[in-house]
Amino acid sequence: MAARDTSAPAASEPQLEPLEQPFPLRRLYRRRFLPAFAGFLAALLLLVGLTAKIVTESIYLELAERRAQTIARAVSATAPAAWQQLMQGRSARELSGGKGETGLSAAFAAEVRELALADLKVYDLDRRVLFATDAAKIGTREDGAPLRSVIESGRSVIDRATAANGSAQYELYVPLKDAAGNLRAVFELYEPVGYLNELLLQAALPALAVPGSLLLVLALALDRLVRAAQRDIDMRTARLNALRRRIETFVSRSAVAAAKKSGGREPIASRKLVTTLLYSDVRGFTEFSETREPEKVVAFLNAIMGAQVAIISGHGGEVDKMIGDAILARFHGRTGPRRAIAAARDILRAVEHGAFPRKVGIGIYRGRVILGAIGPDERRDFTVIGDPVNIAARLCAAARAGEVVADAELTGQTFGPLETLRVKGRNEALNVRRWHVDTGSATSA
Repeated sequence: MAARDTSAPAASEPQLEPLEQPFPLRRLYRRRFLPAFAGFLAALLLLVGLTAKIVTESIYLELAERRAQTIARAVSATAPAAWQQLMQGRSARELSGGKGETGLSAAFAAEVRELALADLKVYDLDRRVLFATDAAKIGTREDGAPLRSVIESGRSVIDRATAANGSAQYELYVPLKDAAGNLRAVFELYEPVGYLNELLLQAALPALAVPGSLLLVLALALDRLVRAAQRDIDMRTARLNALRRRIETFVSRSAVAAAKKSGGREPIASRKLVTTLLYSDVRGFTEFSETREPEKVVAFLNAIMGAQVAIISGHGGEVDKMIGDAILARFHGRTGPRRAIAAARDILRAVEHGAFPRKVGIGIYRGRVILGAIGPDERRDFTVIGDPVNIAARLCAAARAGEVVADAELTGQTFGPLETLRVKGRNEALNVRRWHVDTGSATSA
């Protein structure tokens, strides 16, 4: 039979060690998964936005290239001579007779209206404006990077700018090549930002809404699942801790500490130490148990054992084990003898004045013992072994009801006279002293 560990305060719940804490699934879910999930969504939206931007600009450039080709064909058909001179590097102002300039400007104006362009410019390869819907810009020179890029690479370029009225617009630089593939001029078309973007947005919203809704539903469902899982983890951990604490009442504090220190994998280390042993036994318990109902026997045993354990713990002792109606307790340290004797006296007084139907006898001895886990892996007992344990038990057997028999070296002047006692299994006699509880008063010297 094992002892109840009463050293921990009963008024408050003991602090849980890290390994006894429930796994913080919900906290980790909120601190790690949700930010990662939000980051994933942000990255996804950013990727979608960049993709949409690239697609939009590609569409704008493709449309601009087609419009530039349309304008070139239309103007060359309407004013072929003026167009030919324009492609030779003469600006609209430099066209001979003025009539060519008028026809060229009218042809360009018609195409600009037809295609609903905000503005139009035509550059030669020296970046000089050959034609512009704003006549004041004809003959000026453009030095922007987009135009240089088109002239150097021969590929269309898109640039975003702000119009004079403050609205955003695209500047589309499109190369114009002849039949042989040679670059002849560069068209700059101005398109307002918005109409194509809105069309793409309207087309993309339904495509994004479905997976977005699914992700939102998944996140909500996962959050609910995590909450339920955390409740289950908390409940199971609480039950395991309650079971652990209940199991710990069947073993000593040192047994629990040794098991925790081993980590559950390493063998529990044994050690030698000098300690003071207190061995108590209920006198006449066999006779008492044979003439009483089991419930009354157990109730009496729990009461008298509970009183002893409380006193032992109060004096800094530790119950090593319970053996039927007997208790073996350990008092470590240099003050162990003094505390063991004080505990023995208080036990006898409590039993004497506690209206218990049976009394106890106590033996006290100090010596070197081995403390460790005894037994196979399937069933072990963390206890002390050695000759001092047997001697303490023999001294207890020599004590009468309400009496302490202790090694004379551990007692003081308040104990009885010195006497010798021979115990079984030991050749030399022991010098012991006795102390008997005073049955006439609540205290004894």
